[in-house]
Amino acid sequence: MRPPFAITRMKYQSARRNAGVTLIELIVVITITGIIAVVLGSFIVQPILGFQATARRAELVDAAEMAMRQTARDIRRALPNSVRVDPSGRVIELLSTLDGARYRVSPGTVVHPHPPSSKEYLLQIPGTDNDGFNIVGFFQNITTFPFVSASQTPPARLAIYNQGNVAADAYADGDESTAAPSSYVITRNTVTRFTINNDAGGDEHHVTPDPGQSFKFRRDSPYRRVFIVSTPITYICDPAAGTITRYWNYPIRTTQPTNPAAAPLNGGQNALLTRPVAACVFKYTAGTNTRAGIVTLDITVRDNASGEQVRLLHQVHVDNSP
Repeated sequence: MRPPFAITRMKYQSARRNAGVTLIELIVVITITGIIAVVLGSFIVQPILGFQATARRAELVDAAEMAMRQTARDIRRALPNSVRVDPSGRVIELLSTLDGARYRVSPGTVVHPHPPSSKEYLLQIPGTDNDGFNIVGFFQNITTFPFVSASQTPPARLAIYNQGNVAADAYADGDESTAAPSSYVITRNTVTRFTINNDAGGDEHHVTPDPGQSFKFRRDSPYRRVFIVSTPITYICDPAAGTITRYWNYPIRTTQPTNPAAAPLNGGQNALLTRPVAACVFKYTAGTNTRAGIVTLDITVRDNASGEQVRLLHQVHVDNSP
């Protein structure tokens, strides 16, 4: 007969063996847990990767659209027939306008009389106009008077009937590094400055050349349109650097500038528009006086980390009716 304490010890050891986990059981549990984790992970990881890809594409699209919106805004404000693209298709230039209106070539009688004998109300074309002219109504974007062209940054210019050809080219007439023409389609800051004010009756704006100066516009606009030009603007796409940069507030030149490190672009202001750009092509179809021109903007942006690319194509109508 076994002693009582021997029986108790055997029961205690048996209970300890029954309460433990064997190595095989542990391996089975780990295996099952791993399988469950892989299954659950496949449901979780894919949506996360999809969200990251969507966010990445959205950033690429936004980068390209931002460049296109700014470029399109400037193109719509361009002086008629002033948009030009260099042969590489990576540089586009235009003359930006502040405002536009129709000038008076005949007397009016609404609200405040403009008698035919008072030539100060009428623009003389061709020939020399020393006393200025009225526009029909008001400029829309000019709210502070007097508006002094020389005090603007950059100085403002007047343009009438730019056709963008040899006979009437705002770039050639406005290039102050060359001899001044006897008549022009755009004024030069060094030759003809002007002031805009309300006329005596307050119903129209009056444009007056500075004392001792005069207007000598070459041709009459069929639509009697006059524009206030602020600055040339250039967009340069550099796929090697992955950038599109905007340049402004530089002198007008007859030949289109394409080198940002040289004059006149290096004498103005510039701002990075977007990056990273993989490729871009600018195309311009001039159209006619009765059909709008079209600028095509083709921009491809790339995410360098993933190599993913997004290409956007946008067309902007250009009003070339001078």
